[in-house]
Amino acid sequence: MQDWAGWLLMLFNFSIVLMWVRVRSDTKVVHATWFCIFLHHAMTFYQADIPDAAFFHGHGVLFATLPEPEWLPGFSNGAVNYSHFLGFIYRAFSASLFFGKELSVLAFTLSYVVLVKLVDLLDLRHFRVGIVLFFGLLPSAVIFRSVTLRESWQALFFLLIVYWAIRLRKRPGIRNVLVLLMSAICMALLHHGLARYAVYLIVISLYWGIFSQKMSVRWPRGVTLLFAGLLIACVIISSQKIGLFMTPGEAVESGAGMRQALLSYTAASRTNFSFILDASSVLGMVITIPMVFVEYMFAPFPWQVENVKDVWALLESMLRFVLLFFAVSSWRRSSGEVRSCYGFLLIVVLGIELVWALGTGNWGTAIRHHVPGYGVIVLLGAPRLILFIRELQFGIFGQRKVSGELNEQSLHMS
Repeated sequence: MQDWAGWLLMLFNFSIVLMWVRVRSDTKVVHATWFCIFLHHAMTFYQADIPDAAFFHGHGVLFATLPEPEWLPGFSNGAVNYSHFLGFIYRAFSASLFFGKELSVLAFTLSYVVLVKLVDLLDLRHFRVGIVLFFGLLPSAVIFRSVTLRESWQALFFLLIVYWAIRLRKRPGIRNVLVLLMSAICMALLHHGLARYAVYLIVISLYWGIFSQKMSVRWPRGVTLLFAGLLIACVIISSQKIGLFMTPGEAVESGAGMRQALLSYTAASRTNFSFILDASSVLGMVITIPMVFVEYMFAPFPWQVENVKDVWALLESMLRFVLLFFAVSSWRRSSGEVRSCYGFLLIVVLGIELVWALGTGNWGTAIRHHVPGYGVIVLLGAPRLILFIRELQFGIFGQRKVSGELNEQSLHMS
């Protein structure tokens, strides 16, 4: 009986996709979404051995059983914030592991809705089903979004920031600014690294969104510059007051220290990264940051594969490479406002991946850290990948048809 809240939430997750007209109007998208949600629900019944998930659930249950509610929010400790969040939800409904997993599936389902809305904003409706399936069927993401981990919620708030930034550019308004800021704050509460990146993400989003052609037409340019400058200055000053603002150099030094500590702690792990981040000089950073970033994005490499899990990780890294290749290709082939949107998406997703790269010590952990930014990579790369697959299939079937006609012709002549 303690799982009653989890079962109700499961039914609610299936019904969420029907609450938005643009989602439920496309039957194929609804069916594809339900299929992916079903897989996530099925994964909630699998007892995955993930220590961090057990840690968060255990502390959530502990906070839920306290005599008095306790809330100690802060940007410095995302793990504590997330545990408190689980504790308050558990206190209100049920301190059930199944319910905790369903909360992660809820975040994943809401991410789906945001992703479909982004597809509409970017005029990619012809690729809706393909984007939905690419986003929902990645094996590692299915696992990590179906347990009591933060990644599912991080992905949701990151997609929300992207969505409201694009909305801000297309439809300028104070509501879009406020919701963007709220989404960034929620993401910042989940991880100390994301808290620092959120400052830059807000600045980039406001700068890109406010300096749009629509707003330049509505307002005098001087007023636009003043408004943008005040917003950005407020963000930077506020972040400095609470200790979140870091210069790029400070961020690299902090990442190098954390990375070195992680490598020392897991010295015997075969999945450790081989490249060392050198933050001692500008030249060292220029040389080592690209190497660290590439290893983070695409490890394990073929020569590092030793078992079945490594094969899956290798296949996912290959898919990530292909999606990024087609994402860059889409940006280069586009023009005008579309190119501007694609450029913004590339900058923010590569930025969040760089944050993870600086503070990640092995590719086992990196698989989890790829989950928050994966939706934007799919949004950018999947459409052209789908076109490539269609062209490849057409070419194969065309060759078969031609070869069949030639064989029939040769038999007739004989």
